[in-house]
Amino acid sequence: MHVPGDGDRYRKKRELEERVLKAQTDSSSEYREELLGEHQTYIKKIASRICKRPVTNQDDEFSIALSGFNEAISRYEPDQPSSFLTFAYMVVQRRLADYYRREQKHQNQLPLVPPGSKENESHYPEVIAQSFARYRERELAEMRRSELAQFAEALNRYKIRIRDLVHVSPKHRDTREDMLKIACRIAAEKDLREQFFRGKRIKKEFAERVGCHRRTLKRHRTYLIALVLVIVEDLPLMREYLDLPIDMKGGGNCAEGDCHGSRSAALGSHDTGR
Repeated sequence: MHVPGDGDRYRKKRELEERVLKAQTDSSSEYREELLGEHQTYIKKIASRICKRPVTNQDDEFSIALSGFNEAISRYEPDQPSSFLTFAYMVVQRRLADYYRREQKHQNQLPLVPPGSKENESHYPEVIAQSFARYRERELAEMRRSELAQFAEALNRYKIRIRDLVHVSPKHRDTREDMLKIACRIAAEKDLREQFFRGKRIKKEFAERVGCHRRTLKRHRTYLIALVLVIVEDLPLMREYLDLPIDMKGGGNCAEGDCHGSRSAALGSHDTGR
């Protein structure tokens, strides 16, 4: 079920992926340069988040992140389960992790191609394609495991277990969508987040600001905590499954009307109408 505004987001996602595919086949590299130029702010944002400090154009980490984004443009396939931006996030994350491992161990990696060979040269294209496909699957599976562990750790701070979410998830889809919109409002404002996470009781003023009755908020508090954590923690795959912008952090892109929750059953096992 989609609400107004879904169409624009899906259209933009589709247009971006079409441009990526054009960049893969364009020998002039014009499309590729445009994509890299337009997404420099996004690339710095995810590099800063991964490095846990501000990253500028002068940092090695930015060059590595830019190279990882360029690699994602070359390797993205439209039939894979993740969107292009989620895939690019994974590639950049992995390249920065590789960089830090090399820095820590002071070891040089062996080249992936023999000396004198062109980078895109391959005598066994089918084997190379299969290897990349398996690599992408492993990369995605590893990122899912990492996100799940991070999500479990975040929930544990509030004495919540992942399996608890099955029992507290609202049974009705539109209720889940309402909760996701409220979670976006909470995540978007620092004082609301602090009141929500630190306060033992939900106050009337808080309920009025998020537009929901106190009894409803109290009944769904555990579920709401989980949703807000998905928004404010570094969990791009979960955010994508909830149809939220994957580059959001602390509710930065979660203004009212921007959270539609068409897949808000992700944190529960029910899927019924009201």
